[in-house]
Amino acid sequence: MVDCLKELNVLYIDDDKVACENMSNTLNYFFKKVFIEHNGVNALDTYKKENIHLLLVDYDMPLMNGAEFLQEIRTINSTIPALIISSYTDKEKLINAIKLNLVDYLVKPIEFSSLKKALGDCCDWMKERNLLTIKLDENTNYDVSSKVLFQNNEPISSFTNFESKIFECLLRNKNKVVSYDDIFYILDSQENSKKSLTTIIYKINKKLPNAMIKNIKDVGYTIAGIN
Repeated sequence: MVDCLKELNVLYIDDDKVACENMSNTLNYFFKKVFIEHNGVNALDTYKKENIHLLLVDYDMPLMNGAEFLQEIRTINSTIPALIISSYTDKEKLINAIKLNLVDYLVKPIEFSSLKKALGDCCDWMKERNLLTIKLDENTNYDVSSKVLFQNNEPISSFTNFESKIFECLLRNKNKVVSYDDIFYILDSQENSKKSLTTIIYKINKKLPNAMIKNIKDVGYTIAGIN
């Protein structure tokens, strides 16, 4: 039921550090990597920098509450599955949260069975919206969880960590140009240079059908040919 999560990353946001530690231990059971932040402002930076596949957000936080954070996320990504959490049942908060296109709303203290069911619903959400497998052309698909390209249902190549970070960023922004600075920020490497980035893009394009990643001179990169 939750097997689809084992190669994915989750971002958990809660200003309660004890709750974060306890929840992190539980989430590590389901996910490949768990990112923790204690406010929405820092969480937005982490979301933009890392490959995040699911959001688990506490409603009550300083600087930016959970609803405000998710409103920002929805301007960037309308389909990423999100769960919101509150310490108590509150009809007003629930009403505010409904319009954020949530998978579910959880009330603290969260029982393991409730969390597992909600995560299972997130898997169904991603499968229904084809978020786990991205169709690149008639014969080629990219599997988000395994970072593997399939052609006619047969694996043909896999992506390194750097390659998958860049490729998934471009996929998320398939109708936009992603600037050099944004890509360097995602890679978070001291060896960032346009020359090294050109090499990585070249390697990715060699694996893709029809060299889908295009350079926009002096600006950045975009991905073409995907509906």
